[in-house]
Amino acid sequence: MTLALFMFAVMVGLIIIGFDITFAMVAAALLYMGSTYYMDGVNLTTAIPQLMGDGINDELLLAVPLFVLLGSLMHVSGITEALMRALLWGLQWLPGPLGYVNVIANVIMSGMSGSAVADAAATSAVLIRPMIRTGYGGAEAGALTAAAATIGPIIPPSIPFVLIGGLAGISIGKLFVAGVIPGLLMAGVLLVRVVIHSNWLPRVNVDDVFPQRGGGLVSAVRLMFALAIPAVILGSIVFGFATVTESAAFGCGLAALGLVTIFGVRDPRVIFETLRNSAMTAGAILIALAASSAIGWILAREGFGAHIGQFLLRFADQPLLLWFVIVTALLVLGLALEPIPVILVLTPIMYPQLSGLHIDPIHFSVVMTVTLMIGLISPPVGLNLFTVSVTSGVPLAPMMRASWPYVGLLAIAAYLLAFFPALTLWLPSFLQ
Repeated sequence: MTLALFMFAVMVGLIIIGFDITFAMVAAALLYMGSTYYMDGVNLTTAIPQLMGDGINDELLLAVPLFVLLGSLMHVSGITEALMRALLWGLQWLPGPLGYVNVIANVIMSGMSGSAVADAAATSAVLIRPMIRTGYGGAEAGALTAAAATIGPIIPPSIPFVLIGGLAGISIGKLFVAGVIPGLLMAGVLLVRVVIHSNWLPRVNVDDVFPQRGGGLVSAVRLMFALAIPAVILGSIVFGFATVTESAAFGCGLAALGLVTIFGVRDPRVIFETLRNSAMTAGAILIALAASSAIGWILAREGFGAHIGQFLLRFADQPLLLWFVIVTALLVLGLALEPIPVILVLTPIMYPQLSGLHIDPIHFSVVMTVTLMIGLISPPVGLNLFTVSVTSGVPLAPMMRASWPYVGLLAIAAYLLAFFPALTLWLPSFLQ
C-alpha cells in the first residue's frame, strides 16, 4: 500500500508541475515495476504493457475518435455561427441577449461535440467580441463562455461518459440519457447569473452582430441541418437503431456532408487540418486511457480501492454526508488536475466500492463528471479559461477572478445532483 501511495503521489506531482498526463502515468507505472522487482523480485515487465493494450481493446472506445472528429467538423463548417444567429434572432428583445445565447448555444452544441474544451474554443471565437461590443466586460464574457462550455460533456454525446462506460462496463446509452437533466440544471444556474448581470445591458439587432449570409431559406436549411445532428445521434441510441459507435459515425457523416454542401467549406487544407487535429486529440485521449489501465491495475493490486472504500463506509449510514465528502473531494481534485485523467484513474478504483456504499453507478458517473468539469473553470488550472483566453485575446488573470461566481453556481448544481439522485436517474429508468 505504501508503494502504491508513493507511485500515486509521484504521478500527481508530475502532472501538477506540468508533465504530460500520459507521460506521468507511464513514469509512475515504470517506477512501480522497478520498485516491485527490486523489493520483491516480481517481474511485471510483460504484464503492464499487456494491460495497457487491453485497456483500449474495446469496440466501444471507437466512439471516442468519432466524437472528437464530429466536434471538429461542426466547428469548422459554420454550424456554430448558424445556431447562434438563430438564437439571437429569437432573443434579441431581451437586454444583453448574447449572454443567454452563450448558455443556450452551449446546450445545443453539447449534442454534437461532447468536449468542453472544443465548445469553449468554438463559442469564444464567435461570441466574445460581439459580447464585448454590446456591453459585456471582457473578463465576464470570457468567464461565462468558459463556464457554459462545461455543459458539453454532460448533455449527450459525451466523451467522458464513453470512457466511463468502457472502463466500468456501464450502459453508455443510459449514461447519455442520464446527463440530460443535469446538463439543463447547469444551464439553469448559469442563466440565473446572466439574468442578474445583463439587466442593465442594451438590446441588440441580430443583423448587426451576425450579418445574414445567403437568403432566409438558406439560413433556415442550415439551422435545420445543424439541429438534425444531435437528434440523429441521441435518437438512434435511445430508440435502439444504432450503437453509440454507429451513431457517432452517422453524425460524422452528416457533418461532413454539410461541410461540403450547404455550409460550402471546400478548401482541402481546412479539411486536412480538421482531420489532423482530430487524430492528434483522439490519439492523446486513447494513449492516456491505455496508461490509466496500468495505473488502475496497480492500485487495485495494492488494495488502494479497498482502503478508500473502507474510509467512505464510515459515512454509508449518512448518505448526505457521504455525498458531501465525495463531491468536495472531487472539487479539490479539479483544482489541480484535468477531468479526463482523474476519471481514468478513479474509475477502476471507485466503481468496485459503489455497491457497498449503496450508490448507483450511473448516478455516481454523472455527479463525478459534473463535479470534475467545474475544475475546467477553477484557477489555477482552468483549462477552459486558458482556451478562451487564447482564442479571444481576453487577459487570463481578470477572467480567472470573474470565474469564481460561476464555480460557486456550478458547485451548487453538483451538490443538488448528488443529494437528489432522481434528477439523474429518472430518465434512464424508462430505458430497458
